[in-house]
Amino acid sequence: MEKRVLYGLVVMLMYLVGGGYSQGVVEWIRDKAEWEEIPVKTEIHIGVMVTSPLCGAPCDIVNDQVARFVETYGDRIKFYKVNILETLFFALDYKILTVPTVIIFKEGTINIRFESLSDWSMFYELLVNSSIIDFPPDLSPAPAPAPSDSDPDADLPPPLQSGE
Repeated sequence: MEKRVLYGLVVMLMYLVGGGYSQGVVEWIRDKAEWEEIPVKTEIHIGVMVTSPLCGAPCDIVNDQVARFVETYGDRIKFYKVNILETLFFALDYKILTVPTVIIFKEGTINIRFESLSDWSMFYELLVNSSIIDFPPDLSPAPAPAPSDSDPDADLPPPLQSGE
């Protein structure tokens, strides 16, 4: 019993310290000169998450999704973050009207733009299923299972009757 409790505490501590998984590295863009150098020296896709400290939960969700994506596919795309309150040039240059906004650049031009998603928790799946990652045929992600129209409780055993 004591080993289970200790194991549970260790797992909980690892989750709290590490956010449940190892975070991918996402660097901040601080000024226009820094941003103008990035497309020149980066040969892979570039993703930019536009955020704000005033954004709250949607930006937190996207931040976690981007970190998870970078952890898995960081060799195929380099992500950066922009604080819209500190880097106004980015909002003006790319006509950012809402946060969070995520823009994916390919060879210096906008390839995909995500903004005003109704469900930001699906952002990771949108990135994986988009055309920004060229998977080798043997490493393509498995398709998500289709939603079932049947009763979700159909696979459960029947409830116990009293007296059994």
